[in-house]
Amino acid sequence: MRLRQKKLREGIQIREGDHLKRYLLKLDEDKIREMYQGKGFSNIDVKSEEKKTDGYVDITFKIQEGSKIYIKEIVFEGNQTFSSERLAKIIATKRRKFPSFIFSGKFDKSKFEEDIDKVKAFYGSGGWLDADITWKEQYGSDRTKMFIHVLVDEGERYYVDNVSIKGNKLFTSDEIIDMLELKEGSAFLPESLQKDSEGIRMAYGKQGYLNANVKAEYTYQQVAPKIDITFDVLENERFFIEKVIVSGNDKTKDNVIRRNLIFFPGERVDTQKIKQSEQILTGTGYFDNQSGAASEITYLPGTKYNTKNVVVNVKEGRTGMLRFGGGFGANSGLFGDVSYTDKNFDIFDLPKDWKDFMSGNAFRGGGQTITMRFSPGLQRTEGVFSFNNPAIFDSGYSLGLSANIFRRAREDYDEERKGFKMSVGKTVFRGLRLGVTPNFEVIGIQNIDDNAPSIVKDQEGSSKKLSLELTAMLDRRDNRMSPSKGYKITSSLEFSGLDVDMIKFITKGTVYHTVFNFPDWRGKHVLSYGGTLGVIEATSDEPIPIFENFFAGGANSIRGFAFRGVGPIDDTTGEQIGGKALLLATAEYTMPVYGDMVRGALFVDAGKADSDLNDMNFNNLRATLGFGFRAKIPFMGNSIVAIDFGFPFIRKDKDDEQAITFNFGGQ
Repeated sequence: MRLRQKKLREGIQIREGDHLKRYLLKLDEDKIREMYQGKGFSNIDVKSEEKKTDGYVDITFKIQEGSKIYIKEIVFEGNQTFSSERLAKIIATKRRKFPSFIFSGKFDKSKFEEDIDKVKAFYGSGGWLDADITWKEQYGSDRTKMFIHVLVDEGERYYVDNVSIKGNKLFTSDEIIDMLELKEGSAFLPESLQKDSEGIRMAYGKQGYLNANVKAEYTYQQVAPKIDITFDVLENERFFIEKVIVSGNDKTKDNVIRRNLIFFPGERVDTQKIKQSEQILTGTGYFDNQSGAASEITYLPGTKYNTKNVVVNVKEGRTGMLRFGGGFGANSGLFGDVSYTDKNFDIFDLPKDWKDFMSGNAFRGGGQTITMRFSPGLQRTEGVFSFNNPAIFDSGYSLGLSANIFRRAREDYDEERKGFKMSVGKTVFRGLRLGVTPNFEVIGIQNIDDNAPSIVKDQEGSSKKLSLELTAMLDRRDNRMSPSKGYKITSSLEFSGLDVDMIKFITKGTVYHTVFNFPDWRGKHVLSYGGTLGVIEATSDEPIPIFENFFAGGANSIRGFAFRGVGPIDDTTGEQIGGKALLLATAEYTMPVYGDMVRGALFVDAGKADSDLNDMNFNNLRATLGFGFRAKIPFMGNSIVAIDFGFPFIRKDKDDEQAITFNFGGQ
């Protein structure tokens, strides 16, 4: 017996000492049969026998296991529109192949019937409404190999012939038809019919018609595979906002919530603005995202028949977080990390007493962010204290203050930076943010090796730098952590004085596209591409210090080369000294390996660092091809382990190559 008696007994419902219920015998026969089929025994035969003794009945289940069967081949027949490879991706049942401990080829009839339904639904979703999918099996001579034939009768594809609108007053029929995916002559897609109905409702919702109802009906023509569609619209009443009521915020101030709303009393109700406001509130991080209901906006009747009170209900979350962690990076070495961050800080909410402070009720609810972080490492140590108010006095301007200390062991010297900066920013419109940042730094170059380049030795000691940086950021990504569409562009222009006289310009951008989204793989295939351009120009006769130069190579630069492994070199020592111009380009294709927990990547990186802008040409360009993996670690706050293998195919003799780039960080 291939299955243990203990497991079989646990799977059936009949128990010793129970009254005999014969309907349970049939159910238990089916259950045993199902358990065996789940292990690949498709020819299992199960029968129950009864034997009466002294007022009791002994039940015996007679089991003929047969041979264990695995799927040798799955063949699709009759499919003309879609390839067999495409249809095979839809079904969960797979043939046996190497390695067999992963692809066992086990046959489960009930699951395969579900697969057949998936294929039929796939055809139906594309307009083949009469598609008929059946299957038959054949066996090898030893009854252990199974050959499955999936028989596809596609039928004809249905197309839309006429689209008509009824009951509409606010919009003309032509205006509504222009909103639709389904138009005359297009293939009939049931999913698009639902989307179009919802799209019409959303269009009315944006105009204040909260209770607009759209009923979609379609009829088959008798003489051709064509469909006539009718959208019946019931507009109902138009509503305006009387009051905005905030609730659930026992810590966050009302004004903090209201300044994140993009709708106001007196306006007509706009369901799109309502939804965007919910997303904005969720994105602030002030509220509880774990439950999936960080914010919820509902409606109550106003004092007039055509008014609504909009209720914004939030669920307070934990915004203060103390973190301990560490990691390893190819660019930074081994490091630790201790940090405290509060995203809903309030510098003006002073504690009433010690108990108020210890309970966590003080310094809360102002929507400000405070961060204290210390990250010691073997090659790099950093400490940061920062404060940011995203809306000074509820205006559209933000204010940020930060102090930092940074130490880095370079190849031939140690670099130390101590600085303080203040930033003022403003969101001009959705996604576009402008900023101005005055910054003061003291930079030290020390512990210089004897064989260091002369440019390093000439800058030994401390240098003071006073700068003003202008920044612009346009962020239209769908998700900041794992973007799959949209783009992000950042630019900065820095003017520096005192001991460092220069102008530095940097602009970078990345575009994201979802190429495929296969539900059975539980993840998206995403193509991203972008580049970076950097230029430094001296504003005095003094040379630009090495600590301001551009270097290329390593993670987030040109993988396949070492960190700072590409660029101008010192003629005497052969060491990298960086340049005044930087050009980088990258294209990366990521795909799910195990959902979004483990993703694979294919990439092409190219770029260079040159002595100045006049040297920027394609003669010194480096380029690499490679692949890698990214894995999320849930118990470490979804921190990501990234490993990339880069292989240069355009290089220079004195470049410092490094095939493997490894980054790990956890909290």
